[in-house]
This record gives sequence, structure tokens and C-alpha cells, in this order.
Amino acid sequence: MRMNILIAALALSAAGGACALDIHLPPETATYKPSELPGYQLVQRNCMTCHAAQYASSQPPASPRAYWEATVKKMKKPFGAQFDDADMPAMVDYLVKTYGAERGAAVAKPAAAAVPAASGKDVNTLLAANGCMACHALDQKVVGPGFAEVAARYKGKDNVAAVAANIRSGGAGKWGPVPMPPFSQLSAADAATLAKYVLSR
Repeated sequence: MRMNILIAALALSAAGGACALDIHLPPETATYKPSELPGYQLVQRNCMTCHAAQYASSQPPASPRAYWEATVKKMKKPFGAQFDDADMPAMVDYLVKTYGAERGAAVAKPAAAAVPAASGKDVNTLLAANGCMACHALDQKVVGPGFAEVAARYKGKDNVAAVAANIRSGGAGKWGPVPMPPFSQLSAADAATLAKYVLSR
């Protein structure tokens, strides 16, 4: 009798463990507070590949600069965030002046900023300066899709303008749950240079 109860319990347990859950998360819509501080673009590029913008706004508002320095360092080691050590001071400065104890020292970004002129940089310089290859590869998915996959989706269409606009505005939900931060600091011409390169893969 005891053996039959034990077998029945094990069978029920095994059946319960076989159920798979299908979870769909909504696309990320939160953004970091706009600012003219150089760290704003760096935080957009470096932080949103791993977590939502709410992470910064959920930190204690009286957090001093040392707290934000420790937080940014923690993201790199031990968590392994892929950004240059040289980016850290500007990122910390933006975070403490926007979300921490030095709020009010940040400069708000104007609502209608002029589109910067073309820089004339070549595609390899643009890829490196904007950290594109931290999230993308030529022919395979990394964090975002490989360039070849993007080119295949847009094959046969004249979509340089659309892809350039996507680069500058960012977005989520088109290629999976991880959002692409906006690269609004790019001129329309530089974004088009990157778009042409991606679409040529």
C-alpha cells in the first residue's frame, strides 16, 4: 500500500515538472532621462543591453557619487558589461547628476535639437565609436541580430532611410526582447553610412 502511494506521488511529481511555461515579456519602452551630459549617450549605449532604464531611477535618490562609481564598476566586474574603462567617469557623472545626490547639476537636452552635420567618418570608425560590434556580428546573433540577418530581412527593398532611422531612434521588439538604445547623436548622413554597410552584408 505504501509503495503504491509512493509510486503515485512520484508519477504526479514527474507530470507536474513536465509542464513548460511560455512567457512573453512586453517590449522595453523606458528610457534614460535626456541630458546634454556626455554620459547620457554612453549610458544609453552601454547599459540598456543588459537591463531596463528603470534600474537607475529605482536607486536611492540621495546616492552620492561614490555609490554610482561603485555601481558602474560592479556592472563591469563581476557582471561583465562590455564597455571601456574610459567611459566610466562620464557615465557616473550623468547618473549622479540625473538620478543621485547631485541632481540639478545636469543640463536638460532641448526637445528639438538640431541634427548634427555629417562627420565624414568612414564606416569602421563609426562602428568602433558607437560600439556596434559589442552587440552585433556580421553573420550571427550576439545581443542583437547579425548584419546579414538584417540585410536578408530588407533584401530587395530600398530601406537605407528606414534602417538609418532605426539606428538613430533605437527600439525594441523587432528582433527580440532586448532593446536597442537610440543613437540620436549620429547625423543622418552617418546613420545612412552605417545602414548602407549593414544592408550590404
